[in-house]
Amino acid sequence: MSIAALETIVPAVEPSRDRILKAAATLGILGSGAESAPRTLALLCDSHADGAEIATLISRQPSMYARVLRVANSAYYGHPRSITTMERALLLLGRDAVRGIAAATCFDRAMVRSSTGTVAIDMAAVARHSLATAAAAEALAAIAHRPMAPEAFIGGLLHNLGIAVQVHLDPRGINAMILANRNGAACGIRALESGHAVAGHEQCLAVVFEAWQMPDALVAVAGHHHAPMNAPEPHRDLTALVNLGATLGLAIGPGYPLEPTPVARDLPAMHWLGLTHEHLDTVAAQLPARVAALGTALFDA
Repeated sequence: MSIAALETIVPAVEPSRDRILKAAATLGILGSGAESAPRTLALLCDSHADGAEIATLISRQPSMYARVLRVANSAYYGHPRSITTMERALLLLGRDAVRGIAAATCFDRAMVRSSTGTVAIDMAAVARHSLATAAAAEALAAIAHRPMAPEAFIGGLLHNLGIAVQVHLDPRGINAMILANRNGAACGIRALESGHAVAGHEQCLAVVFEAWQMPDALVAVAGHHHAPMNAPEPHRDLTALVNLGATLGLAIGPGYPLEPTPVARDLPAMHWLGLTHEHLDTVAAQLPARVAALGTALFDA
């Protein structure tokens, strides 16, 4: 089916914000409680939050507490079995690293709970691509001299979390998109969604991020990472970084059923950030090793 044909099909039902939130709640990622993982992540994104408050909040969440200490004591950070308290973990790792671990906790929970026999999608492949996007976006931020590497990592890691929400909101639509790809639709995920899904994954994630009370910049990433130049100008840097990070993640492969092949680099986004093809090639060359190391630290430590 051509892109034009896909774009003429309008889904029968436009989902309300409440339906998206209900699907997110089914995944267990809505987390509106004061001691939830999303609340902790939002607090970590608040530059004015007190370190003692953060340590206390994490300590009340056994799974996140265990993961922070496990990662802190991994070989990746070079402190094998020397960190035993959350206060010391925050001191030695820094808030940015702990933010990444909190994001990984939210992400991991959603990926596990969205794995279902009703949808023909390998969520492990989505997870691998998301980690590659995070690593690439973080590296590109450093090259572009944008002081937002931690936000780029979190935005990249969570940019496909909306797919997990889609799985529960609209499994039929997800399967139709996968089938269209297998039949050679040869169009982007936005075009596929416009023809087959009741809501785009960007819309789903933006609704969840707003519910989490995430910073506006990350909400912009959620809603515009496939069209970064449409993001509000104050947040365009971060959105462009995540977009290009996702492009590099697909380039090193493997892809996943909704985006099985590499996509073209967004030249306006590159120009906006002052990045060249050589910059992106450098990051791409280092990306497989970086992803392997991060995967071990965040998910297998």
